[in-house]
Amino acid sequence: MSLAVISSLYRSEAHLPAFTAAVYGFAKRLSERGIEAHYLPILNDASPREREQIDQLAQEINVRYLGRMTPQYVPRETLYASWNRALAQSSALCFAPWNADDIRSTEAAIEGYQALQAGAELVDFPYTRVMLSKRLGIFPRQQRIPAPCSFDSARFTRRSGLGPFFMARRSLYERLGPFDANFRVAGDTEWASRGLSAVKFVPGRANGGDFLVHGDNLSNSGSDREELEVNLIFMRRGASQQLRPADPGALRAAWESWGNPAQLTLPADAADFLWGAEAEARWRRYRRERLQPPALRRWRLALASRGLLYSEEWAMAQRGHDSQ
Repeated sequence: MSLAVISSLYRSEAHLPAFTAAVYGFAKRLSERGIEAHYLPILNDASPREREQIDQLAQEINVRYLGRMTPQYVPRETLYASWNRALAQSSALCFAPWNADDIRSTEAAIEGYQALQAGAELVDFPYTRVMLSKRLGIFPRQQRIPAPCSFDSARFTRRSGLGPFFMARRSLYERLGPFDANFRVAGDTEWASRGLSAVKFVPGRANGGDFLVHGDNLSNSGSDREELEVNLIFMRRGASQQLRPADPGALRAAWESWGNPAQLTLPADAADFLWGAEAEARWRRYRRERLQPPALRRWRLALASRGLLYSEEWAMAQRGHDSQ
């Protein structure tokens, strides 16, 4: 059995020193454990500095026999198009994505590899959200916040997305099909959602790694694009109770152009909720509430739970019985 480590990199110069050092250490540890690994960084519209650092890393890994690294340099494409490209270039029997701004845990990767060897098809892990904030607006302070493994194949909700450090078997990829390259943020969760009823999922025990929150993250950011894509996942599944307000115009355009490949008919009440007459105002209220400072947001939700004021966010959480 072998492992493909796939990465899609774009404008990653700021993260490459930490990323290349982490990948080298990771490769050394896996090699010592006898795990055959193929590293496939796909660099989108790479700068000369990105090429230089990745080529140097590839040389060090290949010359020292710490696995095999085969970088590819391509015009800009979506994250999931790059993942599909990487998997098409590898015959490894399982794979693990690695974003340049994250640090993967070798311990978790070994645990996941062993679980996949034992018959699991999909493994996901708890991880640590690393946030940089400024105390009193001046002094930088690092916050390390534990994040649980949230994927749940039995009870799939908006809070059940795959974490950044999941691992999977190639046979599952072949069964579910490639990642939908139209997605930019939530394509991994959309991919996993196709096989919920039959996937052999195992939650990992080890911490999967550090997910750096720096403001430009694609996923786990609550961005308008992320909210739109998560809605598309549940629209495809016919799970109206999991829908949330999103930009009505953008969501409808996405659904009608690429978001509905099976040509499903959206129920009239769901269409009215998402882009009917009240949808724009509802979305703006919901978005405004979710962007409030955490303390104000908690205060508002506490009052709303007691019926002391109306909150769009609280109403939406009750709609799906899934506290946000």
